[in-house]
Parts: sequence; C-alpha cells; structure tokens
Amino acid sequence: MGFPIDRISYRALDPSYEGSVVVADIDRTYLATEFQSLFGMLRIPFEGPADKRDIDGMAQLLRELRHGPNDQSRDTPLYFVSASPRQLRPVIERKMALDGILFDGTTFKDWGRVIRRGRLRRLKEQLGFKLTALFAGRIELPVGASEILIGDDLETDPLAYALYADALAGRITPEILAKVLRKHRVYEDDIVDITQLLALVKPGRGVAGALIRLERHLHTDDFLPYAPGVLGCSGAFQMAAYMWLNDALALPGVLRVAQALEDRGISPSTLAARLRDLVRRAVLPEAQADALWKAMEEFSLVEGSPDWGDVDARWARLRAEIDVRPWTPAAYLED
Repeated sequence: MGFPIDRISYRALDPSYEGSVVVADIDRTYLATEFQSLFGMLRIPFEGPADKRDIDGMAQLLRELRHGPNDQSRDTPLYFVSASPRQLRPVIERKMALDGILFDGTTFKDWGRVIRRGRLRRLKEQLGFKLTALFAGRIELPVGASEILIGDDLETDPLAYALYADALAGRITPEILAKVLRKHRVYEDDIVDITQLLALVKPGRGVAGALIRLERHLHTDDFLPYAPGVLGCSGAFQMAAYMWLNDALALPGVLRVAQALEDRGISPSTLAARLRDLVRRAVLPEAQADALWKAMEEFSLVEGSPDWGDVDARWARLRAEIDVRPWTPAAYLED
C-alpha cells in the first residue's frame, strides 16, 4: 500500500448488511487535536486521554449515531480515521471509552514509516492519506452499506470526501481523480495506489452524504460549491438534525445533542438560528423543522418564533441535483 496507514477493524459486518455506516474524522472533528503548528504536532505523541478535549456536542452526537433512530440500539457501524500517529491508538481509543463511544475500527497515519521512507511532507499531507484510508475501508464494507462521512474544514476533508463520493458513484473518472491529486502534490505512487484501491471496490450504494464541522469558514454558504452532497455544518446540532432527517438517529437524540451544546454554553437563540439556517438551505423541510422546533421548545432549547423565511433558491436547485452533479467543486475539476 502506498500511503503508510495503520488500520484495525474490530467487527466483521454481515455481507448482506444494507444500512448506514458512519466514518468520522477524529482530529478537529471529535477531538481538538492541534495540527496547525510544529509545536502542536510534536506534542501529539505525548498526550494522554485526559489531554484530549472533545469538541462541543460531538461526543454526544457520536453516541446517538451509534444508537441509531429507534428506542433499541441498532449498533450502527462506526469507524474513525485519524492523521495522528498509530502509537496514539490506545490513548484515543481510551478517550472514546471514557466518552462512552462504542466503535468498530480505527485507521491512523503510520508516522514511523513516513519518517523511515524520508517523505516528511506526508506528515502534514492529508488528501492522499484520507483517500487511501477511505478506499481501504470501503473495500471491507458490504456492497449495500451506505456511508455517512463526518469531518472538519481545517484540512482537506471536504475535498477528500467529495472526490471519494464522486469516484464511487462514477460522477468522475479515475483519470480525473488522479489529475486532481496531482494538482495537490500527492506523491505519484500514492496516486497509483489510490486508483488501484478504487478499482477493487465493488459497485454499491456509496456515500449518502458528508458533513463538515465549520471552524475556519464563517458561513455555511461558503460550502455552496460542494452542495448538496458535502454539507457545511455549524456544529453538532446541525449534523444531528440532518442525521434525524435521514433516519440515522432519533428525535430524542437530537434533543440530547442540543442539550449537550447548551451545557457547553451554546444559547437557545444560537440553536434557533442554526435550525433556521437548515431550512433556508433546503436541508430540512419546514414540516420537519416545525416538529423539531416544537420538541426543542418543550425543553427550552430554542427561543423566539420559528419565522423560517424563504428558502434560498440556489440551495433548493442544488438539492435537486444530488445524484447528478459532482460534489467536487468545478474549480478543482477544470484544467
């Protein structure tokens, strides 16, 4: 395998499984890992579980996704991908256990092999790593499994997820995928390996959607070029509402995520604004938004009135093209 990854799977899914599979990034998505400075990167291998701070609401969201949409848990398959060194697997998996998150496998970047091979750029290069991890994981999934991807906007998750979903669905060719990777200075042998992994994937349901936690971007409209498949989200609540609409978690689970955010200082007015934004972007129909608002209002998790306003015509148009239009922004696909 080209890009050095270290993958462990703790659960073999039934080949006939046709439900959702959640694949989540760890760094800056679930945990506040510091990759933005050399000091932060050097400190990572020495951190313990207590040093790993979970991002507001994300631990609760992951617990709810694992439980699923019904009263009885369905143990939704949940896998994690991390650019942290594989030596941190015990630390991060211990943190997940402390947070009550059950999961089925983890993939880490093998920093040791990166260093031994002398390609130090791979320590910070994420696009080749993430695509290698995603395709390697997809090969092991039942063809009927439908993936939901979770990441953040600080590195390359949006582009990686869009390319991955488009390649699986045939919306872009392997040649176009390779061209985009070359533009982003992915090593040529890694590109060859990624396209070989893609060739090994059996045709199946692919990716249902990708959710990106916004930290660097200030507005959800910044993700219009990725719409509708890759959705920028202002935190765990918007992700939870999307998952509820798509039958990945229960309404009480959305309320528990909202409560977890309120416990971290997120105000009811902010949650209300984030709910209105989902309606504006044609992500959540008004009927479902009304039901969610009413349920939240009973627990004082929103304030004011719904006042949904008009749906943005740009988002409504793009939502109708989810199975046709490439999720990868046109700017990346043009020569």
